[in-house]
Amino acid sequence: MELAEPLALALALFAVPVAVLARRKPRGYTIPSTGAVASFRPTVRLRAARLLPALRVAAVLMLAVAVAGPRQGDADAVVPGEGVDIALAIDISSSMDARIAPGRSRLDATKEVVREFITSRENDRVGLVVFRQDALALSPPSLDYEALDRMVANIEKEVIPDGTGIGVALAGALNMLQDSTAASRIVILLTDGQQTADSISPEEAAELAISLKIRVYTIGVVTRSEPGLNEGIAEELLTAVSDRTGAIYFEADSPEALQDVYDEIASLEQSRVGRASFDSFTEWAPWFSIAAAALLALELALRGTFLRRTPA
Repeated sequence: MELAEPLALALALFAVPVAVLARRKPRGYTIPSTGAVASFRPTVRLRAARLLPALRVAAVLMLAVAVAGPRQGDADAVVPGEGVDIALAIDISSSMDARIAPGRSRLDATKEVVREFITSRENDRVGLVVFRQDALALSPPSLDYEALDRMVANIEKEVIPDGTGIGVALAGALNMLQDSTAASRIVILLTDGQQTADSISPEEAAELAISLKIRVYTIGVVTRSEPGLNEGIAEELLTAVSDRTGAIYFEADSPEALQDVYDEIASLEQSRVGRASFDSFTEWAPWFSIAAAALLALELALRGTFLRRTPA
């Protein structure tokens, strides 16, 4: 249930003066003393008459709700919110073999989280790039989440020479999105190192992202329990890339933290493009109008018959 014009509820304030005027006592007669009738108990008819103003106030409230336009979206007329086109760039260099949790490498944890991220999409197209020294595009943006899930599960490191080419990975991801007409286009780049490849620099790739108006979220994967393993993380570089493209740099030191990062990015982007809405409604305003009219009619009928103040 929602209101088409919620500000119209302000009309309910008119119920206050209506209640005040309705409770004004009619002009009576002056008598020397009320002692003779003071002991009389009010009749049921008199007590009921005192409640008549409540019917008028309720009618005003019903009319205010009717003007506000109460309605309920029809389940068969849902219009999905606009989707987001996402390019995932995943570092699969040898340093991703380092442990992030007992019995789990950084790459293992990343694959698990990315698979969950992909399968939880609804209207978002997802593309996939993996990189070491060079980058390899595994899939353009697609809605085939099952196929993407299998690709991530079967990622092999040996297909690319070792190294960390952040710039070429970002350029490859941007190339996937440059012709996209989606309401929101983003790259999520994950790495645990810094640029070591002699190729496109991350700064150059960031300029391309700015020109294409594509936001680049970056994630640095670290291992807190073994600080020596984090010396190569390009935190300043990744932060600068994200800041310049209007996005955010995140750091994750556990599978749970990594999951939270992907969830937060999804939430940030979904808030930009909106959520599902309805294009067909069941209107309840007529029913509130009928109820208001019925209350007014009831008040007039009672006031003119059973609860009238003077005999006919």
